[in-house]
Amino acid sequence: MIGKIRTNNFTDKDLFEKIGSLWSKTSDHNIENEVKYGIYHQYESNYRGDYTLTIAAETPVSNEKFVIPNQEYAVFECLQDGHSIGEAWKKIWQLEEEKKLNRKYSLDFEKYYPDGKVEIHIAIL
Repeated sequence: MIGKIRTNNFTDKDLFEKIGSLWSKTSDHNIENEVKYGIYHQYESNYRGDYTLTIAAETPVSNEKFVIPNQEYAVFECLQDGHSIGEAWKKIWQLEEEKKLNRKYSLDFEKYYPDGKVEIHIAIL
C-alpha cells in the first residue's frame, strides 16, 4: 500500500489536490512500469457520500498489503487520462441513477496498466 485518503466527490473542495498528492507518492517507489490500483472502500453511503481511496501496486512497497476481495464486478475500460476516467465515472453514476447498475458499495477499484489502459471494477450485487 502506498497511501490513503478520506474524501467526498461532491463536498470536498480539496478533492483533486488530495488525489493528485496521493498519486504523486507512487513516484517515490520506482513502480512506473507496474500495475497500480486506486481502491475505493469504506463507503459512508453511496457515490455521493464519503469514502476512502487507497493507492497500491502489484508489487508490495510496504508491509501494509491490501487484498482485493473475489466478488462480482462490472468492468468499465478507459484510458489513463483525467478526462476518460472522469467520463467513465459519470457513466457509472448515471447507470446507477437509471437503476441499470446495482452497486454493492463494498470495494471498487481502478486498475492502471503500464500501457495506459485503465479498468474500473465496480462491485455489484
